[in-house]
Amino acid sequence: MTLSKTRRKPVVLIVDDDEILRMLLKQFLEGEEYGVVEATNGAEALQRMAASSYDLVIMDIAMPGIDGLSVCEHLKSSLDNPPPVLMITALEDDESIDRAFSAGAVDLIRKPIQWPVLRNRIRYIINAHHARLEIEELTRNYEMILDAAANGICGVDGGQKISFANPAALKMLGYTQEEILDRPYREVFKASKPGTDDFDVDCCPFFREGAAKESFHYDELRFLRKDGRSFPVDCRSDPILEKKRLVGAVLVFQDVTERQQAAELIRYMANHDSLTNLPNRNFCNKRLPQAISLAKRQDRIICLLFIDLDRFKPINDNYGHAVGDKVLLEVAQRLKKMLRASDSVCRLGGDEFVILLESTDSVEGARYVAEKTIELLNEPMVVDGHVCSIGASIGISIYPDDCADANTMMQHADIAMYEAKKKGRNRYECFEPPMTSAARE
Repeated sequence: MTLSKTRRKPVVLIVDDDEILRMLLKQFLEGEEYGVVEATNGAEALQRMAASSYDLVIMDIAMPGIDGLSVCEHLKSSLDNPPPVLMITALEDDESIDRAFSAGAVDLIRKPIQWPVLRNRIRYIINAHHARLEIEELTRNYEMILDAAANGICGVDGGQKISFANPAALKMLGYTQEEILDRPYREVFKASKPGTDDFDVDCCPFFREGAAKESFHYDELRFLRKDGRSFPVDCRSDPILEKKRLVGAVLVFQDVTERQQAAELIRYMANHDSLTNLPNRNFCNKRLPQAISLAKRQDRIICLLFIDLDRFKPINDNYGHAVGDKVLLEVAQRLKKMLRASDSVCRLGGDEFVILLESTDSVEGARYVAEKTIELLNEPMVVDGHVCSIGASIGISIYPDDCADANTMMQHADIAMYEAKKKGRNRYECFEPPMTSAARE
């Protein structure tokens, strides 16, 4: 907090060995509503300034002992923010005047004192001093904010060279201050769009001749670190204009690796079963129309197998859901190992699964997979010391033989699966139109 905010009125230290002049100065300053403290010589002045702070020091150059010039030089060398010093002198030689300003005085006034001139000099000096302190405080605060910011922040000057980089920017890019400052920004900010490795994107395109002097926002770029590794960023660049003339730019960017990983995890969880990690119903509902569309363009068939486990409910009832979950995990593993890479298995929920066959070119291929599935699932499973025996009832739907769209294909495979259950379970049935009527009944 600055002096102007912490005190009701500025305080002036008068340093002079002339008692009459001190008295006149004190009366004048108090009449102008300044606080006043007196010192009779240079040594006393140094003691007072070590104990307190002042908004202005009015000091005679010529004093016995430590003169005003020596006091001024000491203040300049020992204090971070010394108070401004206004020298009073009866000397008129140029050398004394030059020495006063060299010692650190901000102004000089001659004896005899012209009081109106002094009034305005004091007002100007104190106001300028307070303004400087406030600017320095604001600068420190801004620097603290920039240093503490999690985003990378870089300044670019009118010559397209980096003039500032905060710690976050240096850490992300892998540079030190010395390595990055005064370098052309294109040498440091090597950026590429997703899916490319060109790293030729200009983050500040407004520097190009004839380009619009407007802000740019890239919600997905890749920056190249000093060591050659890249990372995803959200980046914004803003031109700095003075009287419509481009004089620099500010780049603000953040590493979005964690955000992308979180988004990827959310997408994965939305499309995969949390227990088995198989694709779920949501994935199946999106994938099946795509598979049908591709099969239509390529003039080939695809097959959907709807699987409902037999004798699974007694396992949950007798041994608990923990054992039941392990059985479902084993079912998922057996089905995944059986299929080709181009085929997929999904868990719709509970004990229902579907297999999408895109690699087969005949109905016989689907029948073979159904038989193999039943054979694999008939093999007993030992879970937590319990022998668990299950089976599978499977319904098969064929595109384009018995359906023309994804919803119908899923319904027909479901109907055929219930037909298999009605006929004794642990078997498969291919959909046939009469099954629809039976299902409605």
